[in-house]
Amino acid sequence: MATTPPQITATPLKAVLTLTFLGSLGTGAVTNGFSFIATEGLGYTRTMNLLMALVLGGSYIGGAMASGPLVRWMSDRGNRMTPRGLLAVVLVVIGSVCFLPLLAQRLAPSMLEASLWVLILIFSPMTGILWPIVESYVSGGRREKALRSAIGKFNIVWAGALVVTFWGMAPLLEHRPFVILAVLGGAQLFMCVVLRWFPRYPPRHLDLDHEPVPRDYARLLTLFRVLLIASYIVLSALSPLLPIVENRLGVPVHWMTPIASAWLTSRVLVFFVLERWHGWHGRWSMPWIGLGLMLIGFASCMLSPMLPSGTGTGMLIVALCITGCGIAITYYGALYYAMAVGNSEVDAGGTHEAMIGVGYTLGPLCGLAGVGMSGNDDDAFRFWVIILISAAVLGFTIFGWRLLRRTRDGEVPVVPSPH
Repeated sequence: MATTPPQITATPLKAVLTLTFLGSLGTGAVTNGFSFIATEGLGYTRTMNLLMALVLGGSYIGGAMASGPLVRWMSDRGNRMTPRGLLAVVLVVIGSVCFLPLLAQRLAPSMLEASLWVLILIFSPMTGILWPIVESYVSGGRREKALRSAIGKFNIVWAGALVVTFWGMAPLLEHRPFVILAVLGGAQLFMCVVLRWFPRYPPRHLDLDHEPVPRDYARLLTLFRVLLIASYIVLSALSPLLPIVENRLGVPVHWMTPIASAWLTSRVLVFFVLERWHGWHGRWSMPWIGLGLMLIGFASCMLSPMLPSGTGTGMLIVALCITGCGIAITYYGALYYAMAVGNSEVDAGGTHEAMIGVGYTLGPLCGLAGVGMSGNDDDAFRFWVIILISAAVLGFTIFGWRLLRRTRDGEVPVVPSPH
């Protein structure tokens, strides 16, 4: 059977970034903001929010593991389904299920809670398939400065979209939380229109002609990759607990998501700084700074309800900003060293995405363990969550440090994925 010659010309960056922005609006509302919707729409407490976060992480692993085989299966160009076609199918499925909670609320209120769980169970693995393919369109057909510039803009766009989502959710959160999901479902469906500027197959990856880099770069990449997984442990525990913390502080509902966006905003700002200022390259202090900021920020978030309302809210905002800075350093460091050392191919499969899913899963597990150890004592719960999350993160850090001893010259881990 005749095969289609590989596409070399890069996909128009404006089209890729437009699709990325719209897709990240949904990621922001569901993956990062589901707990606010569940808390306001269903009255969920910390236990139910953590359970939903656990399901979200576990189902994400399934989609991530499937993405690689799917892309490889379609890459022989002997199948009717192309990667662009798969993107369209995934977007239609994601967009459609986003309407389920609103429809259930209006037509079958008894099914409302079930509809939100169905949304999570479908949305999460579908995004595990979606983003690796989108990333292949970002990198394909680009090399050197064009590739670095495209990835830098890609990072800022997807991270900035999450900030927009959290501010946009605020007016609807208290009285119309499920309308938020329906609006974002419409955005996912509109993304199918943007696909008209995408080639049927991702452009062929162009190997980079790398200049020699310091030998420590491969070792730094190994450490940063492990810390990246640790950062998702922090995020996946923080996200479902933020509405509970803000409730304890007496934060008005319409201010909950804007305040929660503090860590998202600081992450975008640090992305800008690290892209422009290169003095951090090759410095071993950076991964430890990122690790320290993440742990200090998370612990401060959990302890903020122990202070008076006004002071505690201020502490929460500062703590979220600190957390966002640490997460940004960890992410950007992993991405930079992957690009600097150079992979033979930007892997859009699913192994690393599945590792991200492990981080998404371990965070809620630590939170649920904290619930079991503390019962109904909120102060004890926050104490145990801080201890358990810190232990999990430090455990991953020790694992990364041990990997450094096994990193051989020329051995390069795969490129990390942002979602």
